[in-house]
Amino acid sequence: MNVDLFEYEMKKAGYKTPEQRAKVMGISLSAYYRRINNTCECTKAERDNVAEAVGLDVMMAIFFG
Repeated sequence: MNVDLFEYEMKKAGYKTPEQRAKVMGISLSAYYRRINNTCECTKAERDNVAEAVGLDVMMAIFFG
């Protein structure tokens, strides 16, 4: 996961706080921090939620770029 790109694109889409970004992904705040610190992989559902928020092309760059 490209954390810098993820945070940039989510902020650009209007999700300014970690709490907002976690809610968009459909996970708890503690799970969000595990994802950001790359200690846990994101699920397909979480990636799909990110794609809905920022677009499929951006999501692909964040997770598979």
